[in-house]
Amino acid sequence: MKKGLKAILFVLCMSLLGCGRETSAEDPAAFLVNGEPVGLREWNFYVRMNQMQWEKVWLNAYGDDMWSQTADEEKGTTMAEQLKEEVMESICRIHLACQHAEEYGVSLDEGKKQEIRERAASFMEGYHEALLAYAGADEDFVFEQLSGRELSFLVAEACVADYEPEISEEDVRREGILYVLISTTGLRDAEGNLEPFSQEEVERRTQVAKDVCEAARESGDLQAAAEAEGLTPIKGSMGKSNEGDGQEPRMLDAARALKVGEISDPVWTEEGWFLVQHTSDYDEEGTAYYRERLIRRAREEEYERIYDGWRKEAQITVHQEVLDQVDVKIVLKELL
Repeated sequence: MKKGLKAILFVLCMSLLGCGRETSAEDPAAFLVNGEPVGLREWNFYVRMNQMQWEKVWLNAYGDDMWSQTADEEKGTTMAEQLKEEVMESICRIHLACQHAEEYGVSLDEGKKQEIRERAASFMEGYHEALLAYAGADEDFVFEQLSGRELSFLVAEACVADYEPEISEEDVRREGILYVLISTTGLRDAEGNLEPFSQEEVERRTQVAKDVCEAARESGDLQAAAEAEGLTPIKGSMGKSNEGDGQEPRMLDAARALKVGEISDPVWTEEGWFLVQHTSDYDEEGTAYYRERLIRRAREEEYERIYDGWRKEAQITVHQEVLDQVDVKIVLKELL
């Protein structure tokens, strides 16, 4: 297995309402976050729900003994051990955020609580009864977990609400492009399986790319030339580099080499042929979008800096004998 496997964490994330909850003989503390207990029930719930998500991704590849296989060769940890490590860290993250809710004046209003109640009901309807029973889930308990998730999000937003990162115009400036892809890979059936094109079809599509390029250069209009062939051109924008852009890098490289109005030669990629036209030297909408994107990323990074400080100062007390009561050995399909 690849070193440093990352958890595909259950969409609920983790809980709040360990906050102020009392443990008992039936629900002993698995660990404490700054003295706040995380009970066995909470621990079991999140391990099981994350276990389900991991099995959806990895079971076909690694088989029924997946949990005993090595996840991190350097640490020598199995998949089961890494799952527990990452779930525990995620629980700590949410509890620590919620412990700062009052400091930032954050709480859940009645409207948000009602919304969470409805989502909790939908959650209970969306999972197999056997899985819910194994995870120890009922609607009130799920409501608590969803409430914690929402509160932690509000804390994260409040922490950086007044943070204004320094972002230069050069970093956000975008120029306009329009591009079209003539795919040579194939089509997907109703089940999502790729049906590759025949060699003859690939050759035909390659010729289409050449024809569209020629027609677009004659007219100066890639959009019209592409639509005449039944293709769907896409309006976009490009920055000064490909870093973090998310679009096809070879296409972007070709676009930056063009003057405004010019159209590229067909650009070969693994997906097929791209044609791109440099449409403007300034794209107002793209620039505004990218500015917001960089601000959002900078605020996320600032929150991580704040959280790292909380985490370094946190006192985490582990009750290993309780943690070990949640075994990850069998795959959940055996329950269903």
